[in-house]
Amino acid sequence: MNKIINLYKPAGPTSFDMVRSVRRLLKVKKAGHIGTLDPLAEGVLPICLGQSTRVIQFLTPLTKVYRATMTLGVSTDTQDQQGKVLERRDPAGVTEEDVKDLLARFVGPQKQVPPMYSAKKKNGIPLYKLARNGITIDRKPVDIRIHATEFIEKIDEQVHFRVHCSAGTYVRTLCHDIGETLGCGAHMSHLIREKVGEFDLESSLSLEELELAKEQGNLSTKLLQTEQALDFLPEIQVHPDRVQSIAHGRALSKAWVQHSPNRFGPGMNFRVTNEDNRLVAIVEPLVDQDRFINLEPDEIAFKLKRVLI
Repeated sequence: MNKIINLYKPAGPTSFDMVRSVRRLLKVKKAGHIGTLDPLAEGVLPICLGQSTRVIQFLTPLTKVYRATMTLGVSTDTQDQQGKVLERRDPAGVTEEDVKDLLARFVGPQKQVPPMYSAKKKNGIPLYKLARNGITIDRKPVDIRIHATEFIEKIDEQVHFRVHCSAGTYVRTLCHDIGETLGCGAHMSHLIREKVGEFDLESSLSLEELELAKEQGNLSTKLLQTEQALDFLPEIQVHPDRVQSIAHGRALSKAWVQHSPNRFGPGMNFRVTNEDNRLVAIVEPLVDQDRFINLEPDEIAFKLKRVLI
C-alpha cells in the first residue's frame, strides 16, 4: 500500500479529517496529504500511503490550479465567507473590465502576507490559534508566483475566476488584496482545487468511490505508483552494480552515473532509477554540468536527499 491516492475532498471536513478517514478505511498506519485545503474548500487532495509519505516534501512544491468565487463589497477577518464581517462597501461601480484588468495585473512573482487565520506558525503556535484569541501579529510577506489567471464570469457582486499559482499561495488573501485594490473590499466565498501538479479533478476519487473500489477488489488500479507521481523530476540513471550502495546511503560519484540531464545545478532535485526504471532515490547535484565534466571519476557529484528502496 505504498502508493498515492488522488483524493477528492468535499467542503466541510479538514484535510486531516480526510487523511484519518483514508487510514481507517484502508487500514494503513502512515498517510499524509500534499497541500492543505481549508475546510471551506473542496477538490484535489493527494494522499500518500505507507512508504510513499517519504516523498511528500518533493510533491508539496507542485503548482496548484484553483477555481474561486470572490464576493465583492464585503471584507471579513478570515478573508473568506466563514469570517466575521469587518466592512461593507458598495461594489456597484466595479465593472467586468475592472476585474479582468486587475486579475491580469496580479500575474507574476510577488509578496503575499499570510492571513492570521492560517496554519502558518509563530514560535510553534499556528496563527489561527492566536487569531481565535484576538491576537494579531506582524507576518513576514512570503514569495509567491501567480502563473496565470482566467476570468470566468461576473454575476452581480460575485466574480468567478481561475488561478494557476505556486505552492504556498492563499487564494483568499488574493481575493482580499484584489478587493482592496478595487476599493470595495472582497472575500473568497467558494474554492475548488482543480489540480495539484498532474493530479487533476477529473481523475480524483471520493471516499465513497475509494471504499467501493476496495469492496470490488480493484483498489490497486485506482492508486498511483510513487514513480508516476515523481515523473516531473529529471532522471538520472546509475550503473546497476551501484544501486545497493545507494540503498545503504552512499552518495553518487561521477563514475556511478550512466545518464544525466544536459543542464543541472545545485538546488535541483533528480530521481535516480535503475535499469528496470525502478525509483532508487532522490538526489541533488553538488555541482553544475560544466564542473561535473571536469570531476575525477571518484569525486562525489550528487548528494542523497531520500533513499526510496
